Amino acid sequence: MSAMLATYWNKRLRGSSVAFLRAAVLIVLAYQLLYPLLYMLSMSLRRPEEAMDPSVIWIPKTLTLSNFVDALRVMDFWDALANSLYIGIGCGLLDVMSCAFVAYGFARFRFPFAKTLFALVILTLMVPVQTIILPLYADMKYFDAFGLLGLFSAMTGGPDSISLVGNYSAFYLPSLFAMGLRSGLYIFIFRQFFSTMPRELEDAAYVDGYGPFKTFFFIMLPNAKNAMITVFLFSFVWHWNEYYLSNLMLGNGKKNFAIALSSLRVDLESVVNVQTISDPLAVVTRIQAGALLAIVPLVLLYLVTQRFFTDSIENVGIK
Repeated sequence: MSAMLATYWNKRLRGSSVAFLRAAVLIVLAYQLLYPLLYMLSMSLRRPEEAMDPSVIWIPKTLTLSNFVDALRVMDFWDALANSLYIGIGCGLLDVMSCAFVAYGFARFRFPFAKTLFALVILTLMVPVQTIILPLYADMKYFDAFGLLGLFSAMTGGPDSISLVGNYSAFYLPSLFAMGLRSGLYIFIFRQFFSTMPRELEDAAYVDGYGPFKTFFFIMLPNAKNAMITVFLFSFVWHWNEYYLSNLMLGNGKKNFAIALSSLRVDLESVVNVQTISDPLAVVTRIQAGALLAIVPLVLLYLVTQRFFTDSIENVGIK
């Protein structure tokens, strides 16, 4: 009897030790991940003179919202939010539709040079957007769809091109044709998903009289919900944080959060009359407030979609 009790308590002790170690590791990892957010929140709620006070570690002595008020005003928060949402949501939806369509062709149809073309699609993942941003800007600055405007110009004497710079179309058009930001990755995700779906679904649709297009839109696409959520979230976040492309394509009159944050230090001096040299602490607290405001929508999006996103990652097979 004593041996059985000893074995039982040894198992309980071993199980408790493993659970404690697991919890300790998770707590340490969670702290490392949450530390930047906690730091930004703490700095944003401090008065500037407390920013470098060694007696203030996490909780400010005096809570203030003035940093957020100044950051909202300097960043043109609501305009930046609207521009970021228009670009992120619009490009995300277009990336989902166009990349799914292209990936379905790679996954299910056999045509000449299919493997070579797919290899070129994967190759685009290694090409930084900075290397193609100048020709892309030239295309959008002097946009001529298939040379039609040049043809009409020769016939009517009108303009031979139009400028899409400063218009959301400069972002939407590449996404519409599966050539947007990180589209190669989205095509790969969809192709992997469609390749794992049973062909019996398509065979049954063909027996019912569906063609390839109708099968894609009514059978395959509704079953690709997990991949669609993954691609939309990736596209939304990457367009939200993109600076180089946004800085060129939005023009001088518009800005998103990436542009607003990059110019926040300079704008503070002109809008709020904060001298970046003589009053660096005031700059630090307001920059932290602006950075926190910029990521709040992303945090809210994650809280709403994290369950679907986790399921999507597991089903799509991203490692």
